Amino acid sequence: MATKPSTGKKTAAAKKPATKKATKQTAAKKPTAKAAKKPAAKKTAKKPAAEKAAKKAATKRPKVDPLRELAWDVDCAFDAEDATPAVQIEFVEGFLETARDRGIVVDFDAALPYCAEVLGLEPSELRATCEGHASKLAAARGAAGQAGELDALLALCGDEGRHGESFEEHAARAVREAWPRLGLELGRRLLAGRQDLRLRNAGPFATLAGFEAARDVRWLELEVTPDCDLTPLASLTRLATLRLVGKLDGFAVLARLPKLTTLHTQANATGIADLASFPILRVLDLVVAADVSIAGLLDLDLKQLNFLTLQAGMRSLDEVTAATIAALAKRKSRWLRLAEHEGWPLQLTLPYRRTPGYVDINYR
Repeated sequence: MATKPSTGKKTAAAKKPATKKATKQTAAKKPTAKAAKKPAAKKTAKKPAAEKAAKKAATKRPKVDPLRELAWDVDCAFDAEDATPAVQIEFVEGFLETARDRGIVVDFDAALPYCAEVLGLEPSELRATCEGHASKLAAARGAAGQAGELDALLALCGDEGRHGESFEEHAARAVREAWPRLGLELGRRLLAGRQDLRLRNAGPFATLAGFEAARDVRWLELEVTPDCDLTPLASLTRLATLRLVGKLDGFAVLARLPKLTTLHTQANATGIADLASFPILRVLDLVVAADVSIAGLLDLDLKQLNFLTLQAGMRSLDEVTAATIAALAKRKSRWLRLAEHEGWPLQLTLPYRRTPGYVDINYR
C-alpha cells in the first residue's frame, strides 16, 4: 500500500514552481523598468537646452523706436506740465527741433502721433491745436502794420503761456514787436482789468507807453531794454510785486508806487542807490554783476526790509564784499540769502544755514 507524502514535503514541492514563476516574473519586469527610465533620462537631458533658449530670449533687447524715444526725451524737459495748448505747441516744436539736432529727418505729420501719445491726446486733437495756432500766428504776421493787425493780435493772445505766463510765447513776442505801433490801443484792449501780468517770455520792451492801462495789476513780470523809460509803470498804483529784467538803474520813478513791497531786479551801482527811495520795500531780490560793488547796500535805509536775496556775481571774496556782508548780517531784522553756486558765500566766516541752492544768514 502506497503511503501519502508528508505535509512538509508537499509544501516544499508546491513552493518550488511558485518560486521559479516568481523569479521569471521578476526577471521579466526588470527590462520594463529600465526601458521606462530611458525616456526620462532623455527628457532631463533636453531641459538645460530649453532653459538656455528661454534665458536668451529674455535677455534679448527689444527694438527701440527712435521717434518714440525722442518724444519721451522731450517730455523730460516739460516737468510733467498739463497738456495746455501752449504746452502742446511747444512740445511739437521741441520734438522737431530735437530731431534736427540729432540728425533725424521727420516732418510734422510723422511727429504728430508720437507727440500725441506722450501728451495723452488724440492725434486729431493735437493737430487741431497746432494748426489753429499756426493759422492765427500767420494772420497776425500778415496783418503787421495794416488795419486788421490789432484784431489779429487779440485773437492770437487767447491762450495762456507755459509756467503761468499771460500769453503763449509766439503771441507774447508778437505783442512786443507791435507795441511801438499799437501800444496805447493794445494796452487798453489787452491789459485793462488784469490783476496778474507775466510777460517775460515776450522779450525786451523798448517802450512801455500804454502800460498805464494796467491799473488793476498787482503782480507784474516784465523784460525791458536798458534804456527803457519806466515812467508809465508809476501809474500802476495797486502794484505790489514787480519782477523786472534788463534794467540796471532809473528805478527812482517806481518809488511813487504806494503798495510796492516786493522787487526783483538787476542793478548797477547807480541802481542800488536808486533803491534808497523805496520806503515800504519788504522783499528785495537783487542781481548785480561781479564787477559791481555791493557796498552801496549799506546806505539803503530801508526800515521795512526784512528779506534780502543777493546774487552778486561769480566774484572772489574780497575785503569790501566780506565787510559789506558782515555789516548786513548785524542788522538782525533782516534775513540775508546768498546764492550758493557763486562760491564765495561759503567762504564767509559768519554762521549760516545751507538750503537748496542758497546760503541763509540771520534766518529766523
